[in-house]
Amino acid sequence: MPSIILYFSRAGENYVCGAIRNLSKGNTEVAAEILQNLTGADLFQIKPMVSYSEDYSQCIEQAKNDQKRDARPELAAYPQHLEQYDTIYLGYPKMEQGYICV
Repeated sequence: MPSIILYFSRAGENYVCGAIRNLSKGNTEVAAEILQNLTGADLFQIKPMVSYSEDYSQCIEQAKNDQKRDARPELAAYPQHLEQYDTIYLGYPKMEQGYICV
């Protein structure tokens, strides 16, 4: 019963506990790795062809604009042969009141 975890995560400037902090690894990536340890699933990181801004505030504005436009940015790569997986987990940041929360 093979599984895969597809996830989008953002390292660098992030909103954490009321302040902007630099993270070496994004929260969703950390969660994906925990899930991988629990399930043994394969991992695939979703990355956009054009990266979001390194600046947290600008990134949030870009993400809000994408949501308003119902945009689907082109991806840098796509997972191969998803039909071989019985279970697909999808991890992504949740936009809430202008902040990325996981």
